[in-house]
Amino acid sequence: MTPETVVECACDLGEGPTWDAARQRLLWLDIDGQVLHQLSVDGHHTAVAIDQRVSAVVPDVEGHLVAVAGLTVARLGPDGRVGAVLATLPPDGDGLSNDARCDPQGRLWVGTVDRSGEMLAGLFCVSPDGTIRQVRDRVALSNGIDWSPDGRTCYYVDSLLHRVDKLQLDDDGFPVRTETLVEIDAIPDGLSVDAEGGVWVALWDGGAVHRYSPTGSLDRTVEVPGGFITSCAFGGPEGTTLFITSARGGLPEADLRSQPQAGALFGVDVGVTGRGYTPFGASN
Repeated sequence: MTPETVVECACDLGEGPTWDAARQRLLWLDIDGQVLHQLSVDGHHTAVAIDQRVSAVVPDVEGHLVAVAGLTVARLGPDGRVGAVLATLPPDGDGLSNDARCDPQGRLWVGTVDRSGEMLAGLFCVSPDGTIRQVRDRVALSNGIDWSPDGRTCYYVDSLLHRVDKLQLDDDGFPVRTETLVEIDAIPDGLSVDAEGGVWVALWDGGAVHRYSPTGSLDRTVEVPGGFITSCAFGGPEGTTLFITSARGGLPEADLRSQPQAGALFGVDVGVTGRGYTPFGASN
């Protein structure tokens, strides 16, 4: 499977892809470039400048956008302005959030960052009413997060630990036990789960996306032709397209010349649908 270039957007830090099923569009960000990208199901691409650094964006149940900006969860207007704050996370670590995704209950799980070596960051669950619950502490660089099709397991990446964890959940959807799904030599970044329970993990410095079974066996590799590989999400008209974001910021000049597609949005039909993404405030 070789992905094709879908949008030559040259993102400094392409990240956070998610499929908005209600509006049949893919959303993703250039975090460092402060741009929100959108791709409609018919292939129309638009880009909107954002007035501050946003690390994640998701649709809500009413069709509006919710953004993670710094340590706040806030509304994001169609003009790219970050608006009303819904919740503010604790000021630990670097004071930055990273990846975020809604759980099957429609709550937004947001991870924070601490590169000091002290692992002072965490993983937080933000309810639509603004209530915040910390679900994991001692985090360094929170990244990919998604759930199994039955909603009983959360897959989670702390990139600096070079592994994907399985968080076993109680009836309320909160962790009660943690196991390691797989340890990876490369740096794991974002991830998405398919309808069969396969876990697709973007490898920042590995030039690929790996699919792991629920038991941690590597069963498929998608090699990506340029840049740092940041995240992935399912979407498209049949739901079988794996969209892959990438980054060009920080690549040496020689690599930029040899990898002109770095920073692009890639896509490949992998023959299996995603498990789906729940809007903020909704419930599967």
